Amino acid sequence: MDARMLKAVPTLALLLVAASCAGSGGSAGDTTKAPSAAGPVDNPAVRAVIDSAGQKFSAAFKAGDAAAAAAFYEDNAMSMAPNMEAATGRAAIEKGYADTFKQIGKVNDFSATAKDVDIYPDHVVEVGSYEFSFTPTGAKEPMKDHGSYINYWRKQADGSWKIHRDAIVSANPLPTMTPPAGAAKKK
Repeated sequence: MDARMLKAVPTLALLLVAASCAGSGGSAGDTTKAPSAAGPVDNPAVRAVIDSAGQKFSAAFKAGDAAAAAAFYEDNAMSMAPNMEAATGRAAIEKGYADTFKQIGKVNDFSATAKDVDIYPDHVVEVGSYEFSFTPTGAKEPMKDHGSYINYWRKQADGSWKIHRDAIVSANPLPTMTPPAGAAKKK
């Protein structure tokens, strides 16, 4: 992976986080709703919505459709991709996706796997992993990225679920960094 393309990977990771959906609740700076006092519950219907949204997001990402990918976010959402400033608001998130799709070229494959999903009455916290490959314009070989994500989804007034906050962590080192001794390289 050349340094120019490695710079595009963090932006790509921003896009990957949206791969699943659900949620609401509170954080230190969020006073819109108090967090649920009850613990997580098993809610197959909400889990099905999250899984379905993940499949739809993957399709939008593979198609390079920034508007469709950003549609999974609340109007005031915040998306935090590695090695860049957070994008705040759906319009900024959509612009981030559009810029990323221009930088990375053709998305060959994308998958996200939810590893842990905590469902509450008004929010869902989802933690998972992602991997994808893309072929930049003019490149002979595809490039790959993989890592982890967390999605904090909130239930909307209409009963739908939208991403309120997300964060993506690429497992690839920055272009100027070398992996720690003994670290396995993923191909």
